Amino acid sequence: MVPRAGIFPAELTALRGAGLLIAALMIVYAVSRRHSLRNADVLILIIAGLGLALVTGTEAVDGVLSAFSFEKGNGGRILGLAVFAIFILFLLILRALSQAARNARQLSAALEGLAWEEFRQAHLPERFRDKVAILIPAYNEVENIGVVLDQMPAEVCGVRTEVLVVDDGSRDGTGDVAAEHGALVARHVTNRGGGAALRTGYRLMVESGAEVVVTLDADGQHRPDEMERLVKPVLDGEVDVAHGSRVLGHADRNHFARELGIVFFNRLVSFITRTHVTDCSNGYRAVRTTVLPQLVLRQEQFHTSEFMIEAIKRNIPAKEVPITVEQRLHGHSKKPAVFRYGVGFANAIVRTWLR
Repeated sequence: MVPRAGIFPAELTALRGAGLLIAALMIVYAVSRRHSLRNADVLILIIAGLGLALVTGTEAVDGVLSAFSFEKGNGGRILGLAVFAIFILFLLILRALSQAARNARQLSAALEGLAWEEFRQAHLPERFRDKVAILIPAYNEVENIGVVLDQMPAEVCGVRTEVLVVDDGSRDGTGDVAAEHGALVARHVTNRGGGAALRTGYRLMVESGAEVVVTLDADGQHRPDEMERLVKPVLDGEVDVAHGSRVLGHADRNHFARELGIVFFNRLVSFITRTHVTDCSNGYRAVRTTVLPQLVLRQEQFHTSEFMIEAIKRNIPAKEVPITVEQRLHGHSKKPAVFRYGVGFANAIVRTWLR
């Protein structure tokens, strides 16, 4: 009579021995570093170590593999283990992505909070109360920011203006030059992207009680003398948001692929929102400050379409007005290459619409 095999293997092969050694090291590492690692990470390491020890040191998983038609022999056991390992790896990747997103949100909140505290301590909120706030996010624009600020109007539609530049971690003195040209400056200690800079600026302007917030680029592409076109319909109560549109107005010629992308994304946003949109990638806009808390803004870089889609989803009255988009004054665009920009822009549109 042949004795029944137990759960332990008949012999300890080199592969099994290596697996048991790795399993032991994982458990020892988790226990020894339990004070510096997160509780969830310690638990994952211990479970992974015990699982690896169970797989390599016993035959206990054969029954589970057989239930999924991974029979022992001809590599069936190895294939089954690989399938389960890939599934577990997929779950761990999802967890890592979720944790990374949570960390990014916490960092953005910390930067916004730090900027607000510095802003408040400098007694700057009073400067914007009941005014048209001109908000300019800037990153390494030392060659352009002074020229742009010198063109800012002192008032728009009879309402006094005040300028806020959000220096998004510049290393070239952009914030200092902005202050020299009369702008108030809020600073990010590290670069987070134009969308993050605008979120900080929006929060500061909401807390400050500004009446209208106008956003435009720091590179000279938008003309300050056209600001009244955006602000007037908001102040008159016609709409709460006025988006600038180069399609309705005029734009200097751009790279063919980018112009083609603008046409495609305009049609995509128009289709998914069932609203006719002519320019979803334009950052020149005016918004009534009181509606800003209604918008969920999370994009770090591809923020223009996010803002427009959010406003449409929340039924905020809006319109597009013709404006001019010119070539940047100096330097090169901070936007990524055409393909990466297209992928990122499409991702921002889809994620904003689905959430």
